Amino acid sequence: MRLPAAALALALPLASMAPASAAPLFTVHMAPGAPAHNDGLTARTPVGSLARVQEVLRRHRPKSDVEVRIEQGVYRSAGMQDWRFYIPGHTISFMPADYEQGTGLPPGGRPVFRNVAGHPGGFWFQARLPKDRTDPLHNGGDSGLRFYYLQVEEYSAGAISIFGDSERDVSDESHDPPLRVRGSQGLNGNLLFGMMLRNLGDKHAPGAPFGYGAVVLTNSSGNRIENNTFDRVENTDPHAGYVHGTYVTHFSSSNVIVRNRFEWISGDPIKVRNASSYNVFEHNTFDRTGRTAHYADEFCDLDCARKNKIDRQCASFHNRLFRNKLGRSHTGDAALPAWLLTPAGLTNAGGAPCSIPAGDVRLRTGSNTS
Repeated sequence: MRLPAAALALALPLASMAPASAAPLFTVHMAPGAPAHNDGLTARTPVGSLARVQEVLRRHRPKSDVEVRIEQGVYRSAGMQDWRFYIPGHTISFMPADYEQGTGLPPGGRPVFRNVAGHPGGFWFQARLPKDRTDPLHNGGDSGLRFYYLQVEEYSAGAISIFGDSERDVSDESHDPPLRVRGSQGLNGNLLFGMMLRNLGDKHAPGAPFGYGAVVLTNSSGNRIENNTFDRVENTDPHAGYVHGTYVTHFSSSNVIVRNRFEWISGDPIKVRNASSYNVFEHNTFDRTGRTAHYADEFCDLDCARKNKIDRQCASFHNRLFRNKLGRSHTGDAALPAWLLTPAGLTNAGGAPCSIPAGDVRLRTGSNTS
């Protein structure tokens, strides 16, 4: 029997998501407060921001794997919300300067990226599709971003957004109401490992717009999110329930979210929406998270689309929630259900043209403990 992509990814060791080749690396160095004119090519001439890292990569156009070596310290930044540089067949890894691939937290600890006080909001890092029509990833593909052992805090929207539908038409108006469709092949095949994502959402960025999720995947598949801590991801009322630990939405499939810790999340810690299937959520630990369930699966069916005047969506299916340690709600006054489907029904696809394969269901669960 052939394993679904997500189940196969769970079975593979982390080394399977290592840099693509043993060819010489292209390295960019970062250090807090580095001069803007530095070239970033040596540890003595580091750059000080992710914007400058992207400028260096665009100038040199490496054809190999890239490592962005980040000196420990605090980087005060409004966030990089326009990352569009990728190398087909290769990876771009963001990591502490002293990190060794395949090991744990490095001796120097995690570099810290902290939002600038009073900034109007946004994500720390948002990956988007290239604008250049001649770019090999203009219509999506394997973006190959890797994030290891970094700390991200005080960004209102969240920490990392992989946005595979950026600037694309996602409405099929041959349907009434229009049907939400994929805008591209997605930005796929990324990794988050050992990250500390904390103090996110508008509660921790007063005056900024409310947050959506510490990690938001939009049309982004084949990612692995492992061994990360999601801590204090919170919005204030009336938007407290709108922010999540991981938000897997709009055709984001075959993702593996395993061995993470979620704590103090004001919305449901895992949110899945709209044709995001074959995802695996296993061996995670939760405490003081959520309002309705640990895993909330939602889509906007025909009635919802007409009522809210938005594009219609379809159910996700063949997702797995197994062997997680469940905990209390965000308020701490009750145990939280393992899962909730909205609209209800394990085989409710949302009506034609939406469908679920015969014999399959939206979610399978088992061996979760309190």
